[in-house]
Amino acid sequence: MGGRSTEDVMQADLRKLAQQGDPVAMARLLNSSLQLQSVTAKLVLREQRLKILLSAEHPLDQAIFVPMIQQQLERMLICTIATVKLYSQQIGREFPDWTFEFTPAGYVAPVAVDPVAAVAATVAAKSSTAIVKVRTESQEFLASLRTFQLDSIFPYRDVLSWGLYRSNMVRLLLFLGLFPLVINLIAEWMSLEQTAWLLGIYYASIWGVVLYNVIKPVQFSWQLTLFCVSFTTVIGIPILLILQQVPPFRELYHAIGGGLMFRLVGFILGVGVLEEICKALPVYLLIAYKKLPDPLSSAFYGAMSGLGFAIAEGVAYSFRYASGLSKGQLELGSYVAANTIRFVSLPLFHAILAGIVGYFVGLTIINPSRRNALCFLGVLIAATLHGLYNTFAGGLPGLLIVGFAVLLFVAYLRRSQQIVTEMHRAEQDSRRL
Repeated sequence: MGGRSTEDVMQADLRKLAQQGDPVAMARLLNSSLQLQSVTAKLVLREQRLKILLSAEHPLDQAIFVPMIQQQLERMLICTIATVKLYSQQIGREFPDWTFEFTPAGYVAPVAVDPVAAVAATVAAKSSTAIVKVRTESQEFLASLRTFQLDSIFPYRDVLSWGLYRSNMVRLLLFLGLFPLVINLIAEWMSLEQTAWLLGIYYASIWGVVLYNVIKPVQFSWQLTLFCVSFTTVIGIPILLILQQVPPFRELYHAIGGGLMFRLVGFILGVGVLEEICKALPVYLLIAYKKLPDPLSSAFYGAMSGLGFAIAEGVAYSFRYASGLSKGQLELGSYVAANTIRFVSLPLFHAILAGIVGYFVGLTIINPSRRNALCFLGVLIAATLHGLYNTFAGGLPGLLIVGFAVLLFVAYLRRSQQIVTEMHRAEQDSRRL
């Protein structure tokens, strides 16, 4: 009849509460006025400072919304809020688009009173504010927790689905993270040799991934990779051990025990030449059977053969280090360092040297008329670096030699296109003769 509607009564009650400084009432009144603009307002009241966050799917015009909010606060007849800080933030973004701070038109500054009474009032106000603050923050915290979707903050269904494991990167991360833990779980049931083999495979796998991304071979095949690693480990090393007993390699190996010059000759022409040829055998076979199309691919598979050699060598040396430790001939720190070098640094060095030989062997695909010369140069460069490192290992020169070998290999890769062009030109010139 002449009475007010329920909605009018609720609006009047909200305005009364807002006038008394109730942030919940203020928020409801603001949101009802902003609903048509698809904007949401969140309020936080701390003593006499009010913070308002406006959220929307689209950027908000400061020139429109600042006066709108000021007008809405004036209608609430609030006199206890000294400052208002207004934020506008687009949903999905981390930081606000703009901020604006102002003093509401209805604010009435407090009148000076008796100091004793002022202190008492301040203490009482702070105590009251602290209680309200705790309650408000608790309510806001619980309310914010309820706004999260469980699938967003804890996507357990994704973890349990097979689709996630189709990613090679996911498989790689799981292998790198879990494989050492698996070794630790089963180590007490394994021999030292078995543990060393597993550790060697683990570290070689890491370098394999790194070298794949550095070399970027045109052709990659798991079958060819396993062939190169397995061939060197199972066939190449036994051939190496046999050739070590055959002249002139037998004499060159014996020369290692002499002076500096004898050591240098023995390590380069004996150890270096023989080991680099054996590591290159699977690459020779792949090129002979026309399984490799370019030098970068042959460099990659040469490096994989070098990793296979390093795994087997690391296992053999781990026995020596364990024996030296048990007999007191090796300190614990030296044992840890020596094992780390054998399983981490030297596999890369072996892979780099074998990759250099593989690269030169791969160039014979483009320049077959100089096949023998290219193979000779590749083995010569790798064997020289190998022999120099063995001669000066354990000191600064050894460190510099390994660093130089790595950088030399990278230089070959960076200049590969230029080198291939030169090989094409040389082959064409040879055919004209």
